[in-house]
Amino acid sequence: MQSIQQALVSFFEQVAEKNNSLFINLMQEQSFTVEQHCWSFTLPSLHAYLQHQDDMFNGIEYKQFRQLIFNSPINQAVKLHGAEITIAENRGKVDKSTYAMVWPSGNKETYFT
Repeated sequence: MQSIQQALVSFFEQVAEKNNSLFINLMQEQSFTVEQHCWSFTLPSLHAYLQHQDDMFNGIEYKQFRQLIFNSPINQAVKLHGAEITIAENRGKVDKSTYAMVWPSGNKETYFT
């Protein structure tokens, strides 16, 4: 499980670092919203995306994935890159809520460098 957690944290760090090729990929994914200073997702859509992008996530069921998300140091890792994960739309259930990685307005960099 440790290597899966590392892969998950690494994925979020790459998003926080505004990795060009990753953002192009995220923008093409219809279940995500990518804007200048925000990337929005639901946990089920993120799980499905990662299963298609990384073989490591193929064997992990959604409930395990959700537990992994909440037990990972993702927010601490992305803060080192000037980003944070927030609840963008609280729908009362974890699986229905929308989350977002945001770059505070003080971070004027665009996604693409």
